[in-house]
Amino acid sequence: MPPKTKPRSKSRTADEKPARVPRPVKLLIVSLILLGVGGAAGVKFLQSTRGGVFLVDRGFDEPYARVQRDVGIALKRALEPYGLRRRIRTTDAPVPTTSRPPGTPIEWSIPCDDSTDLLRVNVSLTEAIEALGAEVRESEQFDHGRTLRFQVGTHMRDTHRLTLRRLGPSELRAAMPPTEHLPRVAIVIDDFGYSDGGIPREVLDLDLPLTVAILPGLRHSQDVLALAKKGHRCVLLHLPMEGSEPRNNDIEPITHTMSDAEIASFVRAYLESLPGVDGVNNHMGSVATADARVMGAVIKALEGRGLFFLDSLTSPKSVAYNTAVAAGLRAASNTMFLDDHTDRRDDVASRLHTLVETARARGHAIGIGHPHPWTFEALRDNLDYLETAGVELVTVCDIVRDASRDSTR
Repeated sequence: MPPKTKPRSKSRTADEKPARVPRPVKLLIVSLILLGVGGAAGVKFLQSTRGGVFLVDRGFDEPYARVQRDVGIALKRALEPYGLRRRIRTTDAPVPTTSRPPGTPIEWSIPCDDSTDLLRVNVSLTEAIEALGAEVRESEQFDHGRTLRFQVGTHMRDTHRLTLRRLGPSELRAAMPPTEHLPRVAIVIDDFGYSDGGIPREVLDLDLPLTVAILPGLRHSQDVLALAKKGHRCVLLHLPMEGSEPRNNDIEPITHTMSDAEIASFVRAYLESLPGVDGVNNHMGSVATADARVMGAVIKALEGRGLFFLDSLTSPKSVAYNTAVAAGLRAASNTMFLDDHTDRRDDVASRLHTLVETARARGHAIGIGHPHPWTFEALRDNLDYLETAGVELVTVCDIVRDASRDSTR
C-alpha cells in the first residue's frame, strides 16, 4: 500500500509563474514615465531665462518681458562692484512697464569715473549675460577707449542697450547730481507674519530697499523677522489698532476702551515679541489713531527705545504723526497706499508712477503695499523704472534718520 501524502494546499502558488505583463504594455508605461519626466524638464526649461530666449527667437512675444527683466537684474549685479549701478539713467524719460510698448529695448546711459576700466566692465557684463543664457549682440569700445556700447538680449532681439562713458570730474558732476539732492522714495510692505514662503518670501527677496512691517504673534512672525534682519531690511512692528469696521483680528488690537496702562502693556508685549525692530506703524487703526489719548499712551510707551512711528494714515482724522512729533519722537507719514481696492498689477504699477511723481514734487514720498501677488508682480516688473526714474530708493529708516539729522543742524 503506497504511503499517504498530504494533499497540496490550493493556496500555495510557489511553483506557479506570475502573470507576465505584455511587452507592449511595458513599453507604454516606460514611454509615459519618460514623457512625464521630459515634460517636467521641458516646462522648467521654458520657464527659465534660456527657455525664454529660445521662445522669443522663435516668434513668441510673451516671454520677452520676463527675459528683459532677468537680463536687467544680471546687468545691474555685474555693474554693482564697479559702483555703476546707481549711475544708471535711461536715455529717455523712464516709464513703468504699463506705459512702455511691449518689446521695446531699454536704453541706459551710464557715466563713469575717468579711471573706470571699461574693458573689465565689458568682461563682467559679458560673463553675466552668457551665464544667464542671453546673448551679447554688440560690444564695442571707441573714442580711444573712453566709451563702451553694449547691446544684449536674445539672438534676434535687443532687450537692453547700454552706453558707458568715462568722464572727467566736472563732466561727471554735471551728469550725476549728488544723491542727497534726489527725491527719495520709500516702499513699505505691511502684514508680514502669516507665512515665510510663497509671495511673502518672493517680496522679501526683491532687490529693492523695502521696509518690512511684521504683525506680532503670528506663526511666522519670528521667521520673517530673522529673514528681514539677515537681509539688512528696515523692520517695523505692525501694531494692531482698532479700526472703524469690525474684523476678525488674529491679534488683539489696541482700542479706545483700554486704559493707558493697558495700552502700554500691549505695546511692550508686542515689541518684546519682535526684538530689534527699527520702528512702529499702525495696522488698521482708523479709530485708535484718531484718539489723542490713545495715541499719547502709545507714543509714551515707545519713548526711550530709539524707535520711530510711521503713521499709516488709515484715516484722514489720524493724530498719530502730530502726537509723535509733539512728544519728540521721530516720525513719518504714509503718502499713499499702493494696492488698496484692487487686485490688478497694472493699477499698482500706475500708483508706483504716481508715488515717484509725488516724491519729485515734495522731495520724498512713502508708499505702503501688502504681500499680494499683484503687488509683487508690479514691483518686480518695475525694478528698472524705479531705479532709473531719477529718484533715490530708500527705506523709511533712511527718511526718518536724515530728517532727524537735518533738524539738528
